[in-house]
Amino acid sequence: MALSRYELTLRGPICRALLDVIRTRFDHVSAPGPDGTVLIVENADQASVRALLALLWDTGHDVLAFEETTV
Repeated sequence: MALSRYELTLRGPICRALLDVIRTRFDHVSAPGPDGTVLIVENADQASVRALLALLWDTGHDVLAFEETTV
């Protein structure tokens, strides 16, 4: 199974507590930029990404863009 890199653009900043939770669930996560509106997750399968999206939506974050690149 090929693993992928996902780049999610969010509306507004992601809260630090949620970013900490996401980092405990995924191996390689970064949030470049001072406002944290871009979330990059590497080496995740589709089930993990679905769980990440549900977590973001459940915490009130709007995903504006979603891009996948196969690693």
